[in-house]
Amino acid sequence: MNQTEEIEMTYKDLKNKIKEEQKTLAQQIRRGKDLRKPCNRTDVTDEDRALYYSAYGDADGFANWKIEGLTDDYRHKHIAYCMFFFNTPYDLIESNCNEGPDFDTVDSYKNEWEGKLDEALRDCA
Repeated sequence: MNQTEEIEMTYKDLKNKIKEEQKTLAQQIRRGKDLRKPCNRTDVTDEDRALYYSAYGDADGFANWKIEGLTDDYRHKHIAYCMFFFNTPYDLIESNCNEGPDFDTVDSYKNEWEGKLDEALRDCA
């Protein structure tokens, strides 16, 4: 295997890792939205408690704001992913959103991923 294949593999691995993180976030958001209904809170796991519950939540301790945080995180990572890997302009990523994203957060994700790719390139050299 030559250096070019290793670089492409690292790039591909990073891309797949981010996709997996996005899938996990999406599952957590769906589970949290399901738990918003008190009737669905009968089989709450310890993981659910750690992720969705807080002392500042409702009467049961359920914290809706934690789902909103996961949703924001997913959105910003998605925007950064499209801009970083595909050079997609923001206007084509979200065309019907009233509130724009926090571009500092988007840039921080892009910088983090760029740093990981640079590190992989240095390791290959």
